[in-house]
Amino acid sequence: MGVCILDKTLLILGAGPDQLAGILKAKEMGIYTIVLDGNKNAYSKKYADEFHQVSIKHLEQIYDFIKNTLDKKIDGVIAFGVDIAYIISKVAEKLNVNFTVSSKAAKLSEHKFYAKEFMQENNINIPQYSMVNSIEDIKKFVGYYGFPFVLKPVDNSAARGISLLYDLKDIDKFYDFALSQSTCKQVMVEKYLEGPQVSTESFIIDGKVYNIGFADRNYQDMNKFLPNIIENGGDLPSVFMKEKHKKQLTQYLEIIANKLNIKNGLIKGDIVIYNDELYIIEFALRLSGGNFSTIEIPESTGVDFLKIAIKLHLNLNVEKEELEIKKNDFISLRYKFLENIKKGKVKTINLPKSEDYISKTLFVNIEDEITSNKTRNHADRIACVITKGTTREDAINKANNYLDNLEISIE
Repeated sequence: MGVCILDKTLLILGAGPDQLAGILKAKEMGIYTIVLDGNKNAYSKKYADEFHQVSIKHLEQIYDFIKNTLDKKIDGVIAFGVDIAYIISKVAEKLNVNFTVSSKAAKLSEHKFYAKEFMQENNINIPQYSMVNSIEDIKKFVGYYGFPFVLKPVDNSAARGISLLYDLKDIDKFYDFALSQSTCKQVMVEKYLEGPQVSTESFIIDGKVYNIGFADRNYQDMNKFLPNIIENGGDLPSVFMKEKHKKQLTQYLEIIANKLNIKNGLIKGDIVIYNDELYIIEFALRLSGGNFSTIEIPESTGVDFLKIAIKLHLNLNVEKEELEIKKNDFISLRYKFLENIKKGKVKTINLPKSEDYISKTLFVNIEDEITSNKTRNHADRIACVITKGTTREDAINKANNYLDNLEISIE
């Protein structure tokens, strides 16, 4: 049963599949939801108390909505699994409501190079990196640090524009590709560190770090996607995060929170364990996407992650008991990819009869046109499933079996 919070209105930016769990959680808490999305047929619009077609990537459109359409007092602003921390902070400032981070901190976190500079200045373990403005800059970096390396735009997400390279063949093509995916037309390189990668999700409450979720990222099939770096879900609880790594992470997040003046908020981390040491690849001052914060963490740990996040954005008190990890159940997330189906128009979709899953999501519909069999970023994935098992292997097998039996016919 949800906790009823009376007379609160939450402005939610985004109404796609990733946002559904957050919208439902807010409603379960008795909160009035006003949801914005640029897509008039957004996946989760029907669950909102109010839905308005407004682009959540353009501040001027949101400001226009606030000025000319909004007729209720807003108590908080939030987004679930959307990489728009800066926009959320600016909208919160505009509405004069609480937000967990300043617009200055949010802007820094969204620029991968500036975030790396910030971490290096504060002695946080990170891979070697550099901004590059030419092919010669890339060659110089490789001369210092060798292969493999990652080429990426500084201001995009969901693996867009990223290439993992083991040589300099066709480097002009990959450099232009990264540039094309950068709004500010800036590209950086980063040394690729071999080792397990882990997604983390943490709260900062009264300046103290609470690490709640650790998911081992699944890159077992990465070779078939190269040079694109594509993750095929992940598994909880982590088998790679030792106590020493958790302590390292806590120390680093305390530095980030302190230096960016975050007293209450969220920090999402992408980390790698290299030579038994923890390195932060990226951090974000927002809720993660891909069902990690919305479904996987609550199902695995028993922590009502979304409820706590919503309370933080409404400037409400969070009790210590709410942050306690109550269990460590085995959860697996897996995806179906473009490589698994043919090109053409989707004719039929037959879901497996098995109900042996927690959650499933389809990212394609009947009549959709499949124009490529090459996954270039995470937005290209076509279906996902989340399962629970008695063991890690059991959860993984259930997920893979479900997707193997998901039939999508093409005409």
